[in-house]
Amino acid sequence: MNFTYENQGTNTYLVYQITGSDKIDTMSLGMITNNKIAGIVPTVFTQLDADKFIKYNVTSRITAKEFLTGIVNKKRLLGVFSGITRAILSAEEYMIDVSNLLIDLDYIYTDVSSCETTLICLPVISKNNENVDFGMMFKKILFSTQFDQTENCDYVAKLINYLNSTPVFSITDFDRLLTETMNDEILQSQTESYVPAQAAVQMNEAVQPQEFSTQETRMSQQSAMQPQSMQPQPIQPQPMPQQPMQHNVLPQPVKPQMSAQAGTQGSGQISVPPAQGDPNEKEMSLFGLLTHYSKENKEIYNRQKAQKKAAKENPVDSNINMPNQEFAIPGQAPQSMSKSVPSQQNQQFMPKPAPSQQMPKASQMSVQSNPTQPKPVFPKSAPVANPSVPQNILQQMPVTGNFGETTVLGAAVAAGETTVLGAAQAQIVSPYLLRLKNNERIQLSKPVFRIGKERSYVDYFISDNTAVSRSHANILIKGTEFYIVDTNSTNHTYVNGNMLQSNVETKLEHGSKVRLANEEFEFFMY
Repeated sequence: MNFTYENQGTNTYLVYQITGSDKIDTMSLGMITNNKIAGIVPTVFTQLDADKFIKYNVTSRITAKEFLTGIVNKKRLLGVFSGITRAILSAEEYMIDVSNLLIDLDYIYTDVSSCETTLICLPVISKNNENVDFGMMFKKILFSTQFDQTENCDYVAKLINYLNSTPVFSITDFDRLLTETMNDEILQSQTESYVPAQAAVQMNEAVQPQEFSTQETRMSQQSAMQPQSMQPQPIQPQPMPQQPMQHNVLPQPVKPQMSAQAGTQGSGQISVPPAQGDPNEKEMSLFGLLTHYSKENKEIYNRQKAQKKAAKENPVDSNINMPNQEFAIPGQAPQSMSKSVPSQQNQQFMPKPAPSQQMPKASQMSVQSNPTQPKPVFPKSAPVANPSVPQNILQQMPVTGNFGETTVLGAAVAAGETTVLGAAQAQIVSPYLLRLKNNERIQLSKPVFRIGKERSYVDYFISDNTAVSRSHANILIKGTEFYIVDTNSTNHTYVNGNMLQSNVETKLEHGSKVRLANEEFEFFMY
């Protein structure tokens, strides 16, 4: 069809130029130009010399095809369907041929805020849509739409069942079904709004026990005024049998076994000088001292505290021998672990290997037992890290094996080595808009990125500028190329100072200046 868009001031018009071969339905043309008909786009007829034009005001409206793109909720779908049925019924009321209505989603226009939908009436006989099956058209829309799964989608099945079960489609019955479905949604929203009132009633019911407690208080006050013989005696609880209080409430620590002789080796045994005082004396804790305070208990507590402090300050004299804490070289006694352990007892002591490292067999190791100059021979592998091994012994262990050298990025390397990636590498494309008002970076993450002030519809919501339309413009991403489209905005869209024609794709380059009404942006690819 020979349609173009024209911007006049703040209005956007869809323009059809009448050709010499077109036969005009004058009655329908007079009806749509002289009346404001519900469901039909306002129309203007103009003539300039021999050229005749029919103009449709589609300001701040987008096509239903674009409106139903992506995830569609119940309000959007019912808004489009109701607009189509209302336009058909209005055409019959104004004696307009229904075949003059363009039943095409590319020429059905919707307000993104109110979801109000209007149709184009083209009073040209040669362009008529003959034998339009409205029932099939609605089913195609239902089957090609992606619905919002977060809400109840029973209405979709209800509409499909009606379209499949009706042998002859009736626009009146279908409009009644749409009205009932929309009323159900309104009733549901009203029912949800009453939930706080119900909660308030439940809260009032929950307050009733407080009133009962007040009555009990009054009764207790009245009973206080009665003689003592008249008052009910409270039931005294029976006392529990008292148990003798233990002096040591805190759990007793498990003491290690004590050996009489210093230097005696044993697994986990600790040799400590005998404690002063009575050996059968119980340990006095701070809690026991406070609960049973006396001069004798205080002396016991101070003596035990001094003994513990002395044991901590002299850990070497206690000759502590813990397992897996020494690492001895064959033929040489450890120098820094213990003073009283003879070297002959550790000549055959070897460190316990880690689970992941297997020690070689005795036949694979050559050990020299010369005490004057020990020369241990280790297998050709890296030693197992052990925190108990002295640093000087680790330095004497030979480490074999070559793991390769690290290549410095940017330096000259030999053939076969990994080279540095060149600086002339292709730039990673990450398109975004920079809002100059607040230096906000807006990432363009969708093939069709919508910008406007209708929060429920656009991808970037502009709330602080009333000059921006509800659906002002779209950014289109096609491979590595980027385009901007003005969606019939009121104050238009500009690129590098040039106003764009509505619904026409304009290519964006890196650094392009974009202006939506009086809101300025800058486009960058990376």
